[in-house]
Parts: sequence; C-alpha cells; structure tokens
Amino acid sequence: MSLNKTGGAIIPEVSVCVITYNQEKYIAQAIEGALMQLCDFTIELVICDDSSTDQTPAIIQAYAERFPEKIKVYPAPANMGMLRNWERALKLCRGKYIALLEGDDFWTDEKKMQKQVTILRANPQCSISATNAIIKYESGENGYPEYAHHTTGIYPASELGKNNFIPTCSVVMRNNISDSFFHPSYYKSPFADWIIHILNTKFGSIHFLNEFTCTYRVHSTGVWGSLKEEAQLLNRFKAINCVAEIVTDGATAAAVRNTRKELLQQLCAFYKTNKHWVNYAKYRIELLLN
Repeated sequence: MSLNKTGGAIIPEVSVCVITYNQEKYIAQAIEGALMQLCDFTIELVICDDSSTDQTPAIIQAYAERFPEKIKVYPAPANMGMLRNWERALKLCRGKYIALLEGDDFWTDEKKMQKQVTILRANPQCSISATNAIIKYESGENGYPEYAHHTTGIYPASELGKNNFIPTCSVVMRNNISDSFFHPSYYKSPFADWIIHILNTKFGSIHFLNEFTCTYRVHSTGVWGSLKEEAQLLNRFKAINCVAEIVTDGATAAAVRNTRKELLQQLCAFYKTNKHWVNYAKYRIELLLN
C-alpha cells in the first residue's frame, strides 16, 4: 500500500467504482480503459463483482495481481442484485471523486478523468461531471449512435427530471456517499443510475461535456438491452415514480410530473396498439388522475 510522508495511506483523488456480474466478455476492456488514464492525480479501481458464475472473477483477479497498488477487489459472498452492489461499491470508494463504470461499458479517451476532475475543480457548484457516449449495439442493429443531445454547459436538476440524459459510464461525481445518501426509493427502482444522479443533484448542478469519452454497450444480457418494449416502458415508469418520491417540490418536481404524464401516454398508446384493453384501461385511468 502506498504511504504518505507521515506514514499514512494515500487517499486517491478518484475512485473508479466498477460493478460487474457475468461480464467475462467485457470486463477486461472496462479495466483497461481505466488503467490507460493519463492524469496528474492518483486513482484506485474499486471492483465489486456480484458473485459471477463465469470467468469474470478470474479475469479481475489477474488484473489485481498485476496492479495491486491500483486495483481493490471486493467479491460478494452471494448475489446481491444490482442496487445493493452499487450501494456496496460506492461506500467502499475512498476518493474525493468517484467515477462510475459498469463492467460491460468502457472508456475511450485517455484524458477522460483529467478533463472531468479539472471541470469539477473549476465548478464547485457542480456535483456531477458527465460527458457524451457512443452507443455500441452488440447485435449490429441500428439505433441511436450517441447517448445524449445536449451541448456543453451546466444544467439544473430539472433537466434530469425530464429524462436520464447522463451515460452512467461517463460520470465523475463528488464523493457525497454516506448511509443517508440512499433514499428508501432507491431500493425500489428497477435500475440505479437515474436515482443516483437525482440524489447527487441535492449537492449541486450537472456539468455536461459534449465530447465522446466512453462507450455504452447494448447487448442481450444487459439490464436495458435485454428488455422488450413493454418492459422498458414499465421500468421507466416505475423509475420515474421512485424519482417522484425523492423530488417533491420545485422545478425538478414539475419536470418529473410531466415526464410521468408522457410515460403514461406512451403506455396507453402501446396497449391500445396491441389491443391489451385491461392494461390500456388501467393506465388510461391513471393518466386521467395524473
């Protein structure tokens, strides 16, 4: 372990928070993208594997043995699920800043960390630095080539109430993690990222850099890519309900209410098109009451 001049352990400037589960095809590329970073500060990789049953743990361990000063591995004794694994991983991060990275995504810009830490140092009013990301479709299908359509600038929390425009693999956030950080609604959400970003906006605004520094991978075993249209709509609706429980007033709450209305309209249109009349009636009534 590295020590400072007084003999104490050096606290890294950035903790790269990596969660993974059964991602043997992708985890090496995720780790390599973090290791290639060129920066004027120290980083650590905090890798939390959620009891994978494939070769993911072996691949991680091989990297940890090569880079023991940088890589800290925390295997789960049993599968915890994504939300609990994110919570566990974030609480293990020691750095002043935390970079988020799921094991199936990867960074492509070797100066990504330097750019974003510099931004956060210069903008103390911001709690999150995010960038754009290329979307890579593993099956080769056509889709949106880029994650976000935002220009470089500082955005309020209300922008995040409209939709989750932040690629998780792009995020560098201030380390405000504590036991009180995780709102009860976090544990009910179908996915963690949108909720984590919303919780971070309690501490500041969002700086978005419209540069492609990373790649978000869509594949059949991913949390989002494995879902069909109906499941995606229902999960987004469940997530916005969780966000609504966290944000209860102001411009962000108004944006969340409008997003919830739009999702209800989309659910109604989906069920009407597919002639699922019971579900159509259920969400039509909810739309009228919204």
